[in-house]
Amino acid sequence: MLFKKIIVVSFLFFVALGFSQEKKIMKATMVTTATYMKEVAPFEGRKLQPAKPREGEINPKRKAGSNKLVPGKGYPRGIDPLLAKQKNNQNKRAGKGPSFLFEVNSSGRAPTDPTGAIGPNHYVSAKNSAFAIHDRSGNELVSSTSLSEIFPGETDGDPVVFYDNFADRFVITQFKGAFSNPDGLLIAISKGPNPVTDGWYTYQFILDSFPDYPKFSIWSDGYYVTANKNQDAIRDNEVVYVMERDKMLLGDEESKIIGFPLPGGNTFGFYSPASFNALGNELPPKGDARIVFYQDDEWEGVSQDALKFWKINVDWSAPSQSTIAEAEEIAVTPFDSVFDGGDFSNLPQPGGASNNIDVLQGAIMYATNYRRFCGYNSVVLNFAVDIDPVADNISGIRWYELRQNGDGQPWTVFQEGTYTSPDGKSAWCGSMAMDVFGNIGMAYTTMGTIANGATADSFASIRYTGRFAGDAPGTMTIAEQTIVEGTGPQVNGGARYGDYAHLTVDPLDDQTFWHIAEYFEATGDNARNIVGVFKVAEVVTTDVGVVRIDAPAVDAAFSTAEIIKVTIKNFGTTAQTNIPVTYSINGGSAISELFAGPLNPGQTASFSFATTADLSKENEYTIQAETNLTGDVTPENDCAIKKLKNLPPVDVGVTELVSPTSDSGVSTAPERVTVTIFNYGNLPQSNIPVFYILNNGDTISEVFSGTVPSQEFVNYTFTVDADITGIGSFEFKTGTKLPEDQDTSNDTITTIVERVFCRPTSDCTKFGDGITYFQLSNVTNAPIVCNTGYEDFSKNIDFHINLNRSIGAYTLTIQTGFANADGAERLSLWIDSNDNTVFEESELLLDNIIVKKANTNQDIILSLPKEFPLGKHILRIRAGDVDENNGAPLNEPCSSMQQGTTHDYAVTIGESKEASTEVFVVNNSDNQFLITKQDTGLEKELRVYVFNVLGQIIASNMVKKDANDRFAYTIDMSYAKTGVYFVRYGEKKKGYSAKFVVE
Repeated sequence: MLFKKIIVVSFLFFVALGFSQEKKIMKATMVTTATYMKEVAPFEGRKLQPAKPREGEINPKRKAGSNKLVPGKGYPRGIDPLLAKQKNNQNKRAGKGPSFLFEVNSSGRAPTDPTGAIGPNHYVSAKNSAFAIHDRSGNELVSSTSLSEIFPGETDGDPVVFYDNFADRFVITQFKGAFSNPDGLLIAISKGPNPVTDGWYTYQFILDSFPDYPKFSIWSDGYYVTANKNQDAIRDNEVVYVMERDKMLLGDEESKIIGFPLPGGNTFGFYSPASFNALGNELPPKGDARIVFYQDDEWEGVSQDALKFWKINVDWSAPSQSTIAEAEEIAVTPFDSVFDGGDFSNLPQPGGASNNIDVLQGAIMYATNYRRFCGYNSVVLNFAVDIDPVADNISGIRWYELRQNGDGQPWTVFQEGTYTSPDGKSAWCGSMAMDVFGNIGMAYTTMGTIANGATADSFASIRYTGRFAGDAPGTMTIAEQTIVEGTGPQVNGGARYGDYAHLTVDPLDDQTFWHIAEYFEATGDNARNIVGVFKVAEVVTTDVGVVRIDAPAVDAAFSTAEIIKVTIKNFGTTAQTNIPVTYSINGGSAISELFAGPLNPGQTASFSFATTADLSKENEYTIQAETNLTGDVTPENDCAIKKLKNLPPVDVGVTELVSPTSDSGVSTAPERVTVTIFNYGNLPQSNIPVFYILNNGDTISEVFSGTVPSQEFVNYTFTVDADITGIGSFEFKTGTKLPEDQDTSNDTITTIVERVFCRPTSDCTKFGDGITYFQLSNVTNAPIVCNTGYEDFSKNIDFHINLNRSIGAYTLTIQTGFANADGAERLSLWIDSNDNTVFEESELLLDNIIVKKANTNQDIILSLPKEFPLGKHILRIRAGDVDENNGAPLNEPCSSMQQGTTHDYAVTIGESKEASTEVFVVNNSDNQFLITKQDTGLEKELRVYVFNVLGQIIASNMVKKDANDRFAYTIDMSYAKTGVYFVRYGEKKKGYSAKFVVE
């Protein structure tokens, strides 16, 4: 029961889109453990290595030809329909300038990737390959320091900093794979609240491909991260991950990471979905975490502008059973999120600067902040939109407040708006959050030129606005305020800008916003990172609320007389006494008592109810506690809610089949069966009967004789193996049969094990045996790092091999880390031409080729038979020491070697005898155009541009060369205006172009 009725009025109307088919739900597609946990000593008293200026390539921002733009398709066809509402708001509230600001970093190159977060006593900032720590006044405690001091030897960059208010820890992250192998994520968590003196836990998680543009968030069951990866296959490959937060906070080296695809998702080249990030003092209930990304009807395959959501439920006792499901899809007021056909060069700079600046299209900006209020939960998010498609060079910020009327309920759009900076300036790169009162603060970058309609030239500058909780929906009502004015253009870094900006909420008052972003000076280091501190909230005299329920603290076996303990905070400016405090259980009658006080402004206090609660009868309880102070200005922040489970004494079940697994390859012998047993109850359990049944056959019954503590799990391996030899589906029913188990519904699970390609492991570290360099046709993979001895590169688009059957023979270049004069190191290669998941003798194209010299390129001729089947197949290559492989020859594709490696690649076999550099445009009917360019040169990919007669880019995409040495791009022009268009492959100075007509 809600004690206060919060009346929410919205004049907006939104429609939940129907699905043409049932919403898809998928289990986790990746579960793995951190490859290491390293402890890093405190920074205090250490001599730290300063950051080195980055040289060479800027951190990647990758874009591939995933979902293509359909020129002329999509709404709106003119000015953004929500813009007028913002511009017509003439009665803006006077804003307050920033309370203070300080510069944290500078660089001669952009983008600097600024990120930072405020804690109770520190502000931690980072850029590219460096971090710094400041006190709350902006004074440096640790000057700009190389990320290698916290991640030994690692400086790939794109760091993200956040403060975990629920654990009182700072977190610093960066990706791997931009400049060093293998691909992955690095996470550092401070051991305590002081990032200078407490030391750090540092984790490495290895992924299957490069996690570009990662964004992190906090939820009750993990640290969530999204990444711009696997752009052409997000529905089938991991692009969202959850890390085991509880264990990571303790420095547990067994901390896991779970990966999920985005079923039913659409993207447009570069993309960045977001996960909800919890703010405040109370975590949401576990599970029901949301991922959100927008869907633009200008994209191929999208019929209506919408926000699309996915729901993740993580089970750390059975990680492989964790799920992601399509959730809400909400139609919204039309928007145009595409600039310059998807290119990165978008917003013109003043002063005659030759380069335009990247508007960061395709990304929901960081962070998507979530907060709990009495009666509802709220989330704010934003992204850049083209407010005038004709001009195509002025950006606004489309922003939303989403609401959920209680945990587990659907999310809806409460309000939406499009904001642009006054005087004709663009606004983009926004970051927003809500304070404890429900007011919104939003900081962003602005820029404008007279030539494009601005009243004056304005270099990239950092500003902010906001709105009060009770203001009319859909507009930012606070007059724009300036954090810093830029004085010069971006001069080094091409079009790239940002790539990050980050607004965080001060945990001390839960009202003040701290924002970090990039701007440019005319002199000195051009790119500067500035922190601006500001507050939207006005002075509130009377406002007290329950911020947290402290007891009961965790799930347990509850008694008939449980003490309810809460933390109360005074958000107002006057001391309060005799504060009414209430609690209810599962919506029942309220228990009301008085906290005598006094409670001073900004102070928190602990209060234990004299009246205890009977929590012994139900399985689950929802406790709601709140204050009811007369004259309270903001009742939305008065309450806290906590969900707890009443644990039975005896309750044990199997949660996961640990082995065998689907990814362990085709078996040639019976395999061990290992299960995870979890104690759901509140008492330790021993001598637990366990069983498994394979394919509805005989029941294999055994007993685990050890002890499983309450709320913990153990793995048990049966003494009787399971015969699952060969390829196919194998059904395992596994479970427990503990006498007097009080909940048998969680005793058993059923798991399907699918067996396809074998994945033989081996040792590639002892002597360096195995392939370290691979080059064939359009693919170069180097250096190849040793892990388990098996690597699957077939899902990585950067390693997709194209071969032309007409050419007949290719040069394969390899290196191995070991070889000797006796020719002990050998190499074999197969292509699964009949796609039956078995590498047969007829598919063996290289048989025991001797590797002559270690760490040296060796060229080998690979010949394709004339009748080799066309299409996509799997290529397997193995190299190892034949004297150390237990008699298994190198031409046995599935045997595990003692020393060596086995690698799989995707290969497409095509056939073409033509060769030309001209661009050809073919109308395949109904203005569906195929644009090709034949090219036998060295370039592996080119960008294609489609222009109208005014020279405006209406479509742009990266195109990879196919197996026929051809660049091929299809585009739907059925929505485009009738007239002449031009297409070009490559950049301006070396492009190849053609003209075509849309009728």
